[in-house]
Amino acid sequence: MNHILVRYHEIGLKGKNRPFFINQLISNLRAVLAHIPGTAVRRDHSQVIVDVPEDVNRGEVTSAISRVFGIAKFTLAQKISRDLPEVKEGIRSLLDVEQRVFDSFRVTASRADKRYPLTSMDLNRELGSFIHDLTGARVDLHKPDLTVYVDIQNKEAYLYLDPIAGPGGLPVGSSGHVAVLLSGGIDSPVAAHRMLQRGSTVSFIHFHSFPLVDGSSRDKAHELVQALDRYQLGSRLHLVPFADIQKQIIATVPPPYRVVAYRRFMIRVAEAIAQRDGALALVTGESVGQVASQTLENIATVDAVARMPVLRPLIGMDKVEIIDHARRIDTYSISIKPDEDCCSLFVPRHPILRATPWEAERVEEGLDIDALVRLGTDQSETIDFGEPRGVHVAPHHGRMGTDRPALAPR
Repeated sequence: MNHILVRYHEIGLKGKNRPFFINQLISNLRAVLAHIPGTAVRRDHSQVIVDVPEDVNRGEVTSAISRVFGIAKFTLAQKISRDLPEVKEGIRSLLDVEQRVFDSFRVTASRADKRYPLTSMDLNRELGSFIHDLTGARVDLHKPDLTVYVDIQNKEAYLYLDPIAGPGGLPVGSSGHVAVLLSGGIDSPVAAHRMLQRGSTVSFIHFHSFPLVDGSSRDKAHELVQALDRYQLGSRLHLVPFADIQKQIIATVPPPYRVVAYRRFMIRVAEAIAQRDGALALVTGESVGQVASQTLENIATVDAVARMPVLRPLIGMDKVEIIDHARRIDTYSISIKPDEDCCSLFVPRHPILRATPWEAERVEEGLDIDALVRLGTDQSETIDFGEPRGVHVAPHHGRMGTDRPALAPR
């Protein structure tokens, strides 16, 4: 099994733009396999093939490929001659090596080369008869114990047994760059993952209140970006001190409106940072009605200060769905670690549920909005994980955009 066949689905529907998406997929596969010597990625008609040296651990390769968005399914495969006797001998060898116990089976044959003398149905019948005579197992087209796949290409054939479901979506790097407002909670990492699945590159912006609280939320943000970077291979994290902005909001804004004001300023600061990174949209982990600040009215009031789109991939998901997704991508165990974040600091007992933009503007009249936005951006720190993808930083004379040592996880 020295080859891995990689199949895509959504990419195949892209018409004239299809080569762009396929090339991005190949580039991402090469990046994720770069640390495994001898692997090679090539395109072969309607699929991509990864050639794997004999001495390479197959599990390491398949684990890396399983994190590449754009893949519908993939499988370890054996390359053989496409002559029918050689195909039969290949099946015999494959079944001997695998030593599967099965009472029923089916053959699924396909032909990329329609000039091949046998049709797919002819191949299914011929090879099904061969396997029956070889093993005594019966053919079952609906619920077989084993399916033998045969792919006839232009110059060779491939045999395999067990396709592995890929993560789907579009290749990272094919859909523009976005900036995710990353809390230390469960939701925003899932939102980031869903944007990566749709082909976006992602940078991360985390607001914290250190030194008024401990540094646990910053450490969690660092861990979460490390976990998500497995899908992107090159990320940027901006750490934004928010305590000084919060203090001025508390001094000016009535308690019920403070959470909405916090979020409006987070959007303003995040947008300024995102623009310098070349992002086209902001992303949050909000879903309708999950907490008081996430009513439709409050969401609309927060969005009123944004000049770029604010995307909410989780908007219609419930908490159980979000938790299940977080567990699948290995961020849940990080997100549930205790921390002190800026959202838990100075939170009023009874926040307003249905603020309007004009009410928010009225309570913010005593604040120097531009100065506070500059305060947030100028004091932010930036951590790069590898070579950040999709990030194009504009010149800036403050601290933002400079490389900083990574925070050590606690």
